[in-house]
Parts: sequence; C-alpha cells; structure tokens
Amino acid sequence: MSKKADTRAKRNAARGQDGDSAAAKLGRREFLGTGMAFGVGAGGLLASLGLSHYANAQNAAPAPAASAPAAPGPGAGPRRPAGGFRAPEPKFSQPPPLKDLKGKVAYVSAASDGIGLGIARAASLAGMKVVIGYRNPQRLAAALPLFPSDNPGVLPVLHDVTDRDGWQKMLDQVVQHYGKLHLVVNNAGIKTLTEASKATYAEWDDAVAVNFTAIYNSVHVCLPHMLKHGEGGHFVTTASMGGLLPGVNAGIYTSTKIAAVGLMEALRVELESTNIGTGVFCPGGVNTNNYAGTGKDNPYLEKRMANMPARMRQFFKRPSSSMDPLEAGERVLNGVVHNDLFILSHPEFKPGMQERFDAIMASTPAVETPIPPARVAYEQGVMHCGIYPREIAHRKHKRKSYLTV
Repeated sequence: MSKKADTRAKRNAARGQDGDSAAAKLGRREFLGTGMAFGVGAGGLLASLGLSHYANAQNAAPAPAASAPAAPGPGAGPRRPAGGFRAPEPKFSQPPPLKDLKGKVAYVSAASDGIGLGIARAASLAGMKVVIGYRNPQRLAAALPLFPSDNPGVLPVLHDVTDRDGWQKMLDQVVQHYGKLHLVVNNAGIKTLTEASKATYAEWDDAVAVNFTAIYNSVHVCLPHMLKHGEGGHFVTTASMGGLLPGVNAGIYTSTKIAAVGLMEALRVELESTNIGTGVFCPGGVNTNNYAGTGKDNPYLEKRMANMPARMRQFFKRPSSSMDPLEAGERVLNGVVHNDLFILSHPEFKPGMQERFDAIMASTPAVETPIPPARVAYEQGVMHCGIYPREIAHRKHKRKSYLTV
C-alpha cells in the first residue's frame, strides 16, 4: 500500500467506515431531514456508479410509489413533507392553473413601455383585466391609447417594485377594483451594464433590489392571496437570455438574472403541488417601442426627440430587427396557459445554451476512487430534481403555435 493510500485509509478509519464523523452525520441529518428514502431510479443510479451491492440492498425494499399530486382545494397551501425537505415526487408536470385567461386579472410591473407593455397588451387581448405598474406618467399616457376602447379593463397603479409596502398597496388597489389577482408578471428590471469587478456598491444594491428582491417581494405579498381565493394563480418573471447564457460583459446584470431564473425554478419545486404556476421568461432582443408597426408615432418618444439633432432622431426612428413587444407578450401568455417553466422566445440562442450546458457536463469528474455508498445515500435528496424530467415530458406535447392562448 502506498503512503498516500495508507494515510487515506487511516483517516477514513478514524472517521468511520463511511468517511464521516458522527457529528457531521448528525448535523447533515438535521439539515436534510430524517427518514430520507431513495427516489425512483436510485438503484439504477447506484449501479451506474459501480455500487451494485448497495443498489441491490435498496431494491430489496420497495420504494413508495410516486403519484400525481392531488387537486388542491381552495386555499390549499404548499405540501409540507413530514421528515424531509421535499414533497414526494409527482408523476406528471403540474397542470396549468390558468388555462383560461378570460376574466382573470393580471398585474404587470413596469408595463408603461417596452416588454412590460407588450405583455400587458397581450393579456388584455386575451380577455384579461390588466393592472399596469408604472413610474413615469408620460410613458403611461402614451401607453394607454394602445389598448382598445372595449378592453376588459385597464387599471394603472403607481408602483416602485423595490418598495415592499408598495406591493401590499398595489394588491389592495387591485382587490378593491377587481376583487382578485391571478397573474403576476415581475417584468421590472434594471440593465446595469457594468462589469462585476468594477461595479460600485450602489450599482449592486440597485440591481439586486430591482432584478431579484422585487420578485420575492411579490411572492410574499401575492401568494397568500392567490391561495386564499383558490381560482388558480401564476407568477412569471422576465429575466433575460443573460440568465441562461452569460455572453455579455455585464457581471451585475448577468448574476442578478441568473438569480432570477434560479428563484423561479425553486418556486416551481415548492409550489408544484398547489394550483399556483411559475415560469421564467428569457427573451433575446425585443423592440421597446410598442408603436412600431401601428402606423402612429409614439407621443412619448416624439416629445423626447423634439430637441434632438436630426441624426439622433433618425437613429430612434430606424426600423428595428428585434422582436415586436406584442409578439413577446403573446409568447409569455402562451407560456402561462401551458404552465411552461422556461418561456424562451428566441431560438437562435439554442447553440450557445447547448455549449454552456455541455461545458458543465464536461466538467464533471470521472469516478477515480470508489464512491462511499453512505455518501450517495446522504446526497440522494439533492442529486435529482424532478421538475426537469417532468418539464421535458411536458414539452413533448406539440402545440400549433407559441403565440396563441
């Protein structure tokens, strides 16, 4: 036996056969929860790691059968597993809580312009009553004429998404005006194109407050209301392709958008057994001018351009090759009615995303030394996340269009 191997053996013997001290085991059990059972497919996983003897021992005791989640009743909250931190895995993807949008109420933050206005317009055209979160009265004044006079309802609400009390005030206004809220679109964002290595504290604080903290502010306030009325609800966050493919040299923007994607994935895990859906919208380039293609001039932009040099006015009036904001909004609503976890609108980013995911897989080390069975048993609860295979299965059902609701 080599000196290195002998040292490793003595160290493992001192820790115990599984390579862990009793204190470490206890601490992790307290964190992970006791009574952790191997999920479906654990035996195959162990066998693939060269632990067939342990896989056979696990297969000797039948694992509890996975089942689809029971339909939650009005006011039902998230399932709370007794003894672990994750509920039993359902067989199927969560049914769409908002399959029919007509008559439902949507709140879209930062909806007086850009993608937010496109989403609000699409929601209105789908028969929803729309609440527009805004901060700039001039932008709002230019946005309102884009809604037809016979719309189901448009309610502007002055709202700063970084104000936690403001979220409750927004919900109170919605309930007073429409009675209930069904869809929350966290669209507000700040595009701080600063490198992470050069950013100031203030730049970090502002970006985190808008791009991340505001999302869980909305959940904290609006989720109990949705669970209470029991008619189904949905949260969508507008992230960016930067949340999946950090290709731009803007560390603050990239990191906060990746965080936003992760939060929506975590909410899918937590809320999958309820009638509250979740999704994250990761678009590429979208034109911010909702008047493009209408044959009318945007009064807000016209006012801003009044004192600009002719060359600058031409720059703002040039045709855009980016996606129309209404089309982006229609794709978001299509994702809502199908309860898509990832709402992606720009297929040209697929090769780049594939490279990133391939790089992660290529970085996984080979099995160089035997993996302790007890370590695999301990890690089993976090070695698999069922929302992904269920989303893959959900995506196999082809739809005629990604624009219709």
